[in-house]
Amino acid sequence: MSKKLVLLMLCALPLGIFAQDKLGHINSKEIISIMPEIPGIEKKIDELSKQWESEIVKMREEYNTKIKEYQQKQDSMPDGIKQIRMSEIQEMEQRISTFQQTAYTDLQKKQQDMVNPVIEKVRKAITDVAVENNYTYIFDLSAQSIIYQSPKSNDITALVKKKLAIK
Repeated sequence: MSKKLVLLMLCALPLGIFAQDKLGHINSKEIISIMPEIPGIEKKIDELSKQWESEIVKMREEYNTKIKEYQQKQDSMPDGIKQIRMSEIQEMEQRISTFQQTAYTDLQKKQQDMVNPVIEKVRKAITDVAVENNYTYIFDLSAQSIIYQSPKSNDITALVKKKLAIK
């Protein structure tokens, strides 16, 4: 009988420990989207995007001009010149493609570099709130990796917003 009692207690012990854990959840994307720094970041990225797009438009105009010129004069060009002009056009296509890829990569890097400090600020606030309120685990709903959320789960989004002094 005592062996069964000890075995039962050993099985119930982890449940008792887990019951003492304080769980909470948050939607970090919601908080990040309303951070006061975000509109400034979006404006800078938009300005940079317009600069890149302006250069791409210029390159495409030059490319289209070369194609029209080639099409108009191809009948009177010797084969050697035709091949050279076609090579130039193909090189321009490649430069435009490379330029677009560079622009995309640069914009992503700039955005990430500007947003990372905001993300770190939010993470620190989440950690501070969790420590101050004795939470064992905080789940981020924006990560969409939670299969079940109890109605008893504590949403600490408001506490983090208060910590960051945002509405």
